[in-house]
Amino acid sequence: MKKLKKDQILAYLQNQLSQSSSRLKGYTIDQEGKGYFRRSAALVIDKYIKDFKNKGVEPRWIAIPGLRGVGKTTMLAQIYTSLKCENNHKLYISLDEVKNVLNVSLAEVLEVYEEILGSVFEQLKSEVYLFVDEVHYDPEWSSVLKTIYDRTKKTFIICTGSSALSIQGNPDVSRRIVLRKLYPISFTEYQLLKNRKFPVKGLAESIRSALFQAGTANEVYQNLSKLERKVNQYWINIDRLELERYLNYGTIPFTLQYQNNEALIYQQIDQTLNNIVYKDLPLFSKFDSATISQVLQILYTIASQDVTSVNKIARIFKISPITLADILNVLSKCEVLFRVLPYGTHIGQVKKPSKYLFVSPAYRSVFFNLMGSTQSFNYYKGKLLEDTVGLYLYRIFQDKISTSVTYDSSEKGADFIVKINENIVPVEVGYGNKDFKQVEKTLVLTKGQYGISISPSPLMLNEKKTSVLVPLKFFLLI
Repeated sequence: MKKLKKDQILAYLQNQLSQSSSRLKGYTIDQEGKGYFRRSAALVIDKYIKDFKNKGVEPRWIAIPGLRGVGKTTMLAQIYTSLKCENNHKLYISLDEVKNVLNVSLAEVLEVYEEILGSVFEQLKSEVYLFVDEVHYDPEWSSVLKTIYDRTKKTFIICTGSSALSIQGNPDVSRRIVLRKLYPISFTEYQLLKNRKFPVKGLAESIRSALFQAGTANEVYQNLSKLERKVNQYWINIDRLELERYLNYGTIPFTLQYQNNEALIYQQIDQTLNNIVYKDLPLFSKFDSATISQVLQILYTIASQDVTSVNKIARIFKISPITLADILNVLSKCEVLFRVLPYGTHIGQVKKPSKYLFVSPAYRSVFFNLMGSTQSFNYYKGKLLEDTVGLYLYRIFQDKISTSVTYDSSEKGADFIVKINENIVPVEVGYGNKDFKQVEKTLVLTKGQYGISISPSPLMLNEKKTSVLVPLKFFLLI
């Protein structure tokens, strides 16, 4: 390594080691100087670190993938600033900064860091903690960190990235690494972070069990009825506008710092979306600049549709269906969208259009609020609610064995079909007053156990006792 480059890296590392604690503390406190509450993933990682320090046990390589803006850096900052260890034995670096400002690699940074430690990794006498943010900016990150992991049992590594798939893509890495995926926040997390309102203990699990582990619609209705007092207790003193704020932008925790200043919030969400498109997408694809420049308009088009016809959108933008499919795949990898396949056989799923929902409704909301839309207000609110319900189902059921979330592609079919083992539960979503027609239609088609229709309407069991109208105030607490 040339002396000039080495000196630059050394200066950078010395600055990081001396300044990171004070800089990162800013991510951990609100405008009043109060510390943000830790999310559950941070508490789990704290336990991993404690077990590593006290017992020297695995896991000692944790990855936190997730969409931009969901709080990955904040979580790293909380863990970093609370960790007590030997001087210079914890290091925070952002590979965005390392690659784009210093123009050096992670391997080169860690090589110089060994000199600061006064020891190669193999000969470490005490624990070293590496916090590596935005790993996807260095294409060699996985092999570099794997080498460090294998060279010594004295290192604990935490890294973040915009894609779980990029982190899991290397089989050698996936065998060593533990993923703690970070999602956009739930309504109860939003209230906890913003208003310090704690959820009712055990209520989320009880509602989730009532909705998806019952045998009949009547059982769902009876179990939810027993929980109604606790649900109403939670909603006491919550501003009626909080639900609207949550659906519009509250799933992205960085918006909390802007104190309901919606103009500024939407500008920041828009900027984050631009960063995803122009900074992250090129890292996961080989699209040319002309293709990249169309992505925001493609997302705007998707935001105004119920299902996504690849051929139709490809014709609109005069690109090949294969290229558009690749764009949608990369947007899914970056956690902007998630794909909901049509219900049915694998052949049928290929032939019928998929539905692409936004992992955070805030990114659909920004299109309606900054760019405008010819769609009706009720349609807009309904799509935000559908994204939100999709997010909840995505958090609960993604990667679970013997579960799937699809949708009914027939005319006026249910928005979702949840399959858990052999049990099938159609789920319909709507912001206005809902009836049971759509969910009942899909219930017959799928021969499901019972149907669920989610809306702001009161709890209700239909006359045939086959479907339940679930109030939104129940569902948002799971």
